[in-house]
Amino acid sequence: MSSPSFLLDAGAEEKHMRTSILVGLGAALVATALTAGCSKKEEAPPAPAVEIPKDGVTAVPAAAERDADMVAAEMPMAGAIKEIKAKTLDKDSDDKAKGLLRIKVLALDGPVDISGDTKWEIWKPGSDPEEQKPEMNSWASDEQAVPGGTWDVRFLYDQGSVCKATGWIRNVKIVPGKLWKAEVVMAAPMQFVRIYGTLDGKDLGSDMRVTVYPPGADQEEFKPVTAFWSTEKQAMAQGSYDLRLTYEKDNVKAKADIKGFAVGGNHGVLKKTFAVAK
Repeated sequence: MSSPSFLLDAGAEEKHMRTSILVGLGAALVATALTAGCSKKEEAPPAPAVEIPKDGVTAVPAAAERDADMVAAEMPMAGAIKEIKAKTLDKDSDDKAKGLLRIKVLALDGPVDISGDTKWEIWKPGSDPEEQKPEMNSWASDEQAVPGGTWDVRFLYDQGSVCKATGWIRNVKIVPGKLWKAEVVMAAPMQFVRIYGTLDGKDLGSDMRVTVYPPGADQEEFKPVTAFWSTEKQAMAQGSYDLRLTYEKDNVKAKADIKGFAVGGNHGVLKKTFAVAK
């Protein structure tokens, strides 16, 4: 028969062992949880969705300021020139045999100042541009010394292959010691165009090709008037065009044909989105 002291010692030892096992299991579980938490890879936040610009016209320039002292000039006009106002001021050039010429060119719609995209040329009266060359040329609005006499002035507005205009003022009299200052209004309606593309609702960025044709043209027989990549800003004269949209990337091909794409004349930025299909 066991002694009571032995039974007490055995019970205490068994209780101590159970406590040690429970403490050990708890510590192991905590360590496992901490290890799992530290080793968990942080997930990157999802990429923000690309917002496709809304269709419409933006960035329409404000109307250009006009000189109230200008008066209508009575001289022949041709081509895209629709209005001439001018005044003559006393002002000597460095060369006393020359007068001064300064011309501001405005687009008919607005009117918008297009001097920075327009050149003028000085021609002898009656010259044929196909056979002869101008006497001199300059960017519009730059004040230039011009030999005294009577000249024809040609204006060349150029915003690229799809946006040009040409016009003439005849019999401009340049007097030494005088500045002939004028405002010329030109018919040069245009817009900058940005075309965006989507495929299955996803933005194609700058990977879609936009090819531009005259309206109704057989695209297999006629050359395009221009081509550019989506999202690029392309200057285009007012009118109607046919567009061919093509996308080819990562073995995916898609296209669309757009008929009668209309371009306005307010010199703003026209934004339009089209969907292409495989």
